Amino acid sequence: MIKYILIFAPLIISGCGLFQGRPDSTSEILQKASNQKIFFASYDQVWKAAHATLKYTIASENQDYGVIETDYIKAVDGYVPPYQTKPEIPGSRYKLVMSFAKGQTNGRESTRVTIEKKIEVFKNVISDVQTLPSDGLEERIIFYRMERELVIASALKRAAESNSNEPAL
Repeated sequence: MIKYILIFAPLIISGCGLFQGRPDSTSEILQKASNQKIFFASYDQVWKAAHATLKYTIASENQDYGVIETDYIKAVDGYVPPYQTKPEIPGSRYKLVMSFAKGQTNGRESTRVTIEKKIEVFKNVISDVQTLPSDGLEERIIFYRMERELVIASALKRAAESNSNEPAL
């Protein structure tokens, strides 16, 4: 009996180690998916909608690489959810990084947008910066506003086309 325990004990102990190094847990996968949206519009239209939607100062952007990055925004100057009157952590700051990717979905032109909100908290001068995960609300609001911009642009385009096709009186 002891012989079997000595043989199988290392296998059992090492077997538990196989499950520790998983790269993404289910919550991380869901969080990444909630920060992405696919728009059925051209890349240029989605890029313009993002610029119309963002109300923060843009630190860097590159349309060829598909990246827009804002300056750091102090928590007191940034987005506060409707159910709060002031930010949870007033000493924090964050920036938004938007990534764009061209593609096709079901034969239609599409653009995938990913928004990453990087929140930093400074506890004191000596300690390192602590990063916090986003609740995803501001990202969803930006996606909603971008979608509305695209719908309005499409409606204006159709209205202009229908006016140009009407005969003059």
